[in-house]
Amino acid sequence: MSLSHSLFRLCDTLDQLFIKIGYYVSYLFLFIVAIGFYEVVARYLFSSPTIWVHEVTTFLVSLSLLYGGVACYANNKHIAMIFIREQFSPKVRWILALLVEFLVFIFFILLSYGAYLSAIEALFTPMGTFKMQTSGTVLDMPFPAIEKTFFFISCLMVLFLSVLHIFRHIRSKNQEVKS
Repeated sequence: MSLSHSLFRLCDTLDQLFIKIGYYVSYLFLFIVAIGFYEVVARYLFSSPTIWVHEVTTFLVSLSLLYGGVACYANNKHIAMIFIREQFSPKVRWILALLVEFLVFIFFILLSYGAYLSAIEALFTPMGTFKMQTSGTVLDMPFPAIEKTFFFISCLMVLFLSVLHIFRHIRSKNQEVKS
């Protein structure tokens, strides 16, 4: 089995894995609705609002949306204006698709760097001691540190996928030439 074939299979396998995980992550929204309903009942029927629902909801939605970006990229369901691309010949469309993949790669290199700096700042004090940034609310949970770390991890996931997608795209052209 050649290296390019292995990369092609790895790309497809990871795409499918990230998509499948995305389906399970989407169930978090059901939980979010349930705790939101609980908050409404507690607040308006029993005059006993919670102190945790809003913060937990915000945290779970942010993680879900971050992972949703990874799953959308893996599934090739991100925003694209294909009506413009369809005006060109197949060769130009192939080149444009490769350009988009390279731009995604460059964007996520830069975004990963910024996310890394943010995560490090949220996890460590200026003196280098591990101390997770907290929300500063009544709960004072380490949600900001977890969110910033997960943002960095999700950037790395898309960065890695973009490299594999570039190789897969180039290989698809090489397969056309061989055919």
